[in-house]
Amino acid sequence: MRAYLAIAALLIAPLISSCYYPKTGTIKPGPAMSPKTVDLLYFEPKPIKTDLPKTKLVKLSNGIKVHLLQDKELPIVNVVAFIKAGSIWEPKDKAGLAGITGSVMRSGGTKKRTPDQLDEVLERKAISVETMIGEENGKAALSTLTKNLNEGLEIFADVLRNPRFDQERFELAKARVIDSIRRENDDPTQIADRELRSRIYAGSPYGVKPTLETVKSITAKDAAKFHASYVRPSSVIIGVTGDFDETPLIARLEEVFKDWKAPPAVYPEVPHVKDTVEGGVFVAPKKLPQAVVRMGHLGMKRSDPDYHAARVLDEILGGNGFASRIMQKVRVEKGLAYSAWSYNMAGRWEPGTFIMGAETKTVSAGEVISIMKSEVGRIRTEPVTPEELKLAKDSIVNSFVFIFDKPERLLEQRMIVDYYGMPDDYLETFRDKVMAVTADDVTACANKRLIPDGLKIMIVGDPETLASSGALSGLGRIDNVALRDYTGKD
Repeated sequence: MRAYLAIAALLIAPLISSCYYPKTGTIKPGPAMSPKTVDLLYFEPKPIKTDLPKTKLVKLSNGIKVHLLQDKELPIVNVVAFIKAGSIWEPKDKAGLAGITGSVMRSGGTKKRTPDQLDEVLERKAISVETMIGEENGKAALSTLTKNLNEGLEIFADVLRNPRFDQERFELAKARVIDSIRRENDDPTQIADRELRSRIYAGSPYGVKPTLETVKSITAKDAAKFHASYVRPSSVIIGVTGDFDETPLIARLEEVFKDWKAPPAVYPEVPHVKDTVEGGVFVAPKKLPQAVVRMGHLGMKRSDPDYHAARVLDEILGGNGFASRIMQKVRVEKGLAYSAWSYNMAGRWEPGTFIMGAETKTVSAGEVISIMKSEVGRIRTEPVTPEELKLAKDSIVNSFVFIFDKPERLLEQRMIVDYYGMPDDYLETFRDKVMAVTADDVTACANKRLIPDGLKIMIVGDPETLASSGALSGLGRIDNVALRDYTGKD
């Protein structure tokens, strides 16, 4: 038997070696494949269902709206509250207050539970409760096993309604923010993004950032006052998804929120973003072997009629990786950067931003800037090709469905539509509106929304190398950005 196996192995071995290990010199290299050809390969997308599940909307007796989306797959319930509270409403001299308030709402315990007691019961019951407050909204989230839902909802409501703002935990949260401010100039990309945004949104709360002075002035009483002013029944929308039964769930929510009553919150007027686009070139000094380039200007709102055309435009210009024009020029053809991109971040209440970016050798910064500006100009004048248009639309539509791959994500999207007062059918019509965009729509949108001479250009890099190499020659006046030195005592 062994002899037969040995003979078989000897017969098969040459066949295997000829298939997988050809002799040296027998393979001739074929023609080089064009990077653009490779990058534009795609598969025909399958039809996408647009009959997205809707949430059931219930209103509690105290006015809180509740979105329900049942999912019995796992014995878990997720609850999220959207809160109309954000840094755009904090006093300018207390910048950082909203974020600290959002953090300490959970970490600082409640009026009937110390921070340690709250931590202990959550850990023992395997319940998660988290809170945060961002720029335009705050969130409180609960995740629990179905069997612990009643207790979880009581704790969730307690954290939302009755935060203790424990002094020790408050000081810890404040110290963390101060530490992050002291390190804000460590990351050059963070510098570029922050400094560009502050100039695009100059004079608006959207352009304000916390400083050591504003954060140090914040007290636990300030946080308690901010919470009391904005976290009220009229400011809260709740969403629930997972393994629950509607009748007992609503009964429990009524029970934990029944005596929470307060008049509607009064919001200070937020100055509108200045609808002007003014260019400029700025250099933030940092000794680096390469330069970080960011350039952009004020953008648009999601409610603007050409929003979907702008999404397609951005995919073609710089939002779709190797298939985008900027990436093809800057990386594939010129080899000047590992990544180059554009992004149209549309705002909801106020205009968002249009941003382009790359990291490149310091001496190449000017060339990269020139290429990106040139591509902005080209997409305004040259119609996009049918291939570019199809690829961009397919990419947007195919990625859109991934925000619905989990019930909790769909729930959150429904709540966002409600919170910002967007059309009820926003999600259902998104795909069709993207697919209806034409090449003429893209050109018209580019001419309306992209302003090459209005781009604010922010470069973070070694100013000596930038100057000696002439990398920025031809860009006109250059303003220096003063970065705060945090090495000494403040």
